[in-house]
Amino acid sequence: MKIVLASSNKNKVREIKEIFSPFNIEIIGMDEVVPEPLDIEETGKSYYENALIKVKAVSKYTSLPIMSDDSGLEVKALDNMPGIYSARYAEKEGGYIPAMKKIIDICKEKGEFDAKFICCIVLLNLEKEPLKFEGIVPGKITTTIHEGNGFGYDPFFIPNELEKTFAEYPSEIKNQYSHRARALQAMIKYLKER
Repeated sequence: MKIVLASSNKNKVREIKEIFSPFNIEIIGMDEVVPEPLDIEETGKSYYENALIKVKAVSKYTSLPIMSDDSGLEVKALDNMPGIYSARYAEKEGGYIPAMKKIIDICKEKGEFDAKFICCIVLLNLEKEPLKFEGIVPGKITTTIHEGNGFGYDPFFIPNELEKTFAEYPSEIKNQYSHRARALQAMIKYLKER
């Protein structure tokens, strides 16, 4: 089975390919089916709406099943922001490291470090309606940034089930516990039963 991934994020493509590799499902990057670079504007008001916008944009180019995810970090001290604006928040702050430093300062100020990663995956061209799969990982923000194996906000997020940040673990561990892994596990379960 082949599924097109509506993403140009190389880290995300690599991570999803790794998760699907044992299941005889080939993940194809959208650059293999889309002839020109796509600038998809994420104007949705939810993770689901943003993921749907991305799969629909790629559906003009292929009849293969297409998947996309939208994910974000929700920090209690920031009233569950940056959420769907997580990547844009980092961009606005000049990168993920400055964004994490700012979030740590706010968490320290409020004495509140609870956070969660959320991922919503939409799968199109398989059933009549788009399919939706979600993964949520509750955890805490650390007061120090641990750069390492991860990307995005991984270096300062410790999931409740683990003892270190996602960035401090090899990808095999992260690919079992991450929000994206959980949403993908739900999708794989659906595909197996189908």
